[in-house]
Amino acid sequence: MSKNDIDFALSLTSAEGWLSTRLDFENLLEFDSEAHFIAEINNESIGMVGTVPYNEFGYVGNLIVLERHRGKKLGTKLMEFALNYLEERGVMTQLLDSVPDAVSLYERLGFRKVCRSLRLEGKVKPKESEFVRFMTDRDLVVIDQFDTRLFGACRRTFLQSLLKHFPRLCRVLEFDGEIQGYIMGSKRRDSIRIGPWVMVHHFDRAENLIGSFATEANDQVLKIGVLESNDRAVQLFEKHDFIKTSHSWRMIRGVDGDWTTSNHLYAICSPARG
Repeated sequence: MSKNDIDFALSLTSAEGWLSTRLDFENLLEFDSEAHFIAEINNESIGMVGTVPYNEFGYVGNLIVLERHRGKKLGTKLMEFALNYLEERGVMTQLLDSVPDAVSLYERLGFRKVCRSLRLEGKVKPKESEFVRFMTDRDLVVIDQFDTRLFGACRRTFLQSLLKHFPRLCRVLEFDGEIQGYIMGSKRRDSIRIGPWVMVHHFDRAENLIGSFATEANDQVLKIGVLESNDRAVQLFEKHDFIKTSHSWRMIRGVDGDWTTSNHLYAICSPARG
């Protein structure tokens, strides 16, 4: 995939009802310009798949084949190509979020279920907090250190982009001069997507972050992805009457481990990036 393919990629995600944006694909290509792929038949683009090779593990996502070309096992071929790419890079553990209908495909390729990856939406009453402030470029140095430790890999490229393009949707929780958590978001067509959101300590102050974040939402719907295994996060969203709109299955292939499932992670970045 190159930048010239982004319009085609967005036509695929739009047809599926996904909220992907041009910036999403630009960020993925910036992270690794050789890790996303377009399938063609007779010079016609008919599908795509993407990977995010972090270090010991990587993500696979954005697997879509044009509807008129489905039923020909092209999705399987795209997945096999993506998995081979990761393994050739030494990424021997692969993760993904699968819609329920595709679970059997991934299981045939060796993936196993970990837990449900929930998609929630709702609104939060805005409330500023003395412990929450806007994120700065300088904060990213500290955030990158604990985010890498808790997520399991460096995702600085994605964090920098969010701060650059949506600075008012990026906030930090600070106690005694130390950052104890952060929340970031991005604008979509008619909503705001939260993620990533990470708490280091002071989990009881997570409400301070989302309340402060909501002051920039202008009453727009907040959408979020969270692993069902994070009880604290799920209970917080239930408290604020978030509703479940759908779910995927977090799946793993390769070496078992608690990759990106830390209870410090209150929101995923996206299904394609973890």
